[in-house]
Amino acid sequence: MRSTEALPALQTAPSPERAWVREWRLAGQDLSRCFRGWQVWALLGVSDIRLRYKRSRFGQFWITLSMAFFVGGIGAVYGGLFHQEIRDYIPYLAVNMTIWTLISTSISESCQAFIEAAPYLRQEALPKSTFIMRVMVRNLMAFAHNLIIIPLIFLIFLYAPSPVAFLAIPGLVLVLVGVFLASVCLALLCTRFRDMPQIIGNLLQLAFFVTPIMWHIEQLGANKVYIEVLNPFASFLRVVSEPLLGRTPEPQTYLSVFIALGVLAVVAWPCFAKYRSRIVYWL
Repeated sequence: MRSTEALPALQTAPSPERAWVREWRLAGQDLSRCFRGWQVWALLGVSDIRLRYKRSRFGQFWITLSMAFFVGGIGAVYGGLFHQEIRDYIPYLAVNMTIWTLISTSISESCQAFIEAAPYLRQEALPKSTFIMRVMVRNLMAFAHNLIIIPLIFLIFLYAPSPVAFLAIPGLVLVLVGVFLASVCLALLCTRFRDMPQIIGNLLQLAFFVTPIMWHIEQLGANKVYIEVLNPFASFLRVVSEPLLGRTPEPQTYLSVFIALGVLAVVAWPCFAKYRSRIVYWL
């Protein structure tokens, strides 16, 4: 009798392969629903920026002012420390800091993407990837504000842009794809393990100092190869900054970026497919 009752259950239980296919299909539907409902994450991202600077006199332009003060102050000091020409160093620093701020802030804020979306996720069956895109939208808005200072600094220091600058557009697309994949991994990890955001913050501080943001990678001489290979932040930074500064990125820089994107995709997509359904239980 016991064996005949257990038989239907065994017949209806999904095989491991079918469960795997179902998880991947649901993850694909999540991403598809996210992009079809782009109005949701666009509105959430814009609202975040408005709330952050609500009733402020300068509003969102505090982002630009903060970056301008930082570049001016740090550029004057570090230009002297590194024995660099201020005319070349401040445009270099402004470009690098603007791109680095986009990368680092998007990654650090993605650690809280699902946690801060808990009120929405507990009540509505919204696509989980919507909240990754929300973080990216608000950081893209901040990036757009910071971007204003680059032509102003180029104008002040009579730094002529080059037609190569258009290569920064595909470079920026590569950076955004990389940030999205990294954000998916980190948002899942930090929702499950609440100590992870502090660890990620510390690692980003370390990455800031070992990435050629305030110093030139050529200053390392032959050792620059190790920075480009072992530090993917350097390659993602250079595919955007080098064209803006009038130089074409080297082929190995693009190769390093594509390898990093491949690794991120191999890690991010299976993790998202497997653990997407558990996010609400971890909140």
